[in-house]
Amino acid sequence: MERSYTAIIEKDSDQYIVSFPDLPGCMTFANSLEDAYQNARELLPVYLEAMYENEKNIPEPSAYESVKPEGEDGEFIGKLLVSARMPGKMVRTNITLESYLLDAVDRLTTNRSAFFADLAEREIRRRTTSA
Repeated sequence: MERSYTAIIEKDSDQYIVSFPDLPGCMTFANSLEDAYQNARELLPVYLEAMYENEKNIPEPSAYESVKPEGEDGEFIGKLLVSARMPGKMVRTNITLESYLLDAVDRLTTNRSAFFADLAEREIRRRTTSA
């Protein structure tokens, strides 16, 4: 499952500062705006994985519209919505299906687990965004 967090981009005298208000301490610096975007995309999954491994509560992201710059670190440049796959561990499970369904799945993919995981993610996203 993916989550999208809003990053705030600011500029001080010599560098860009990217922070994620929903994730205190999640911050990166760059010399160019392009590098700031790239650093934000690289930082978020690593930060979430570290939170997961350290058994920290990963907060739900705030709505993009509600995230405002603090204005403490420099000149506000903009906001960026950054998505990352949520960390977790694989869990083995057993399901029961009609044989014709399993045959149809096997004709579509060589990886049943990935097929069902992708299907579950899409359905969860559909149900939670339409609610």
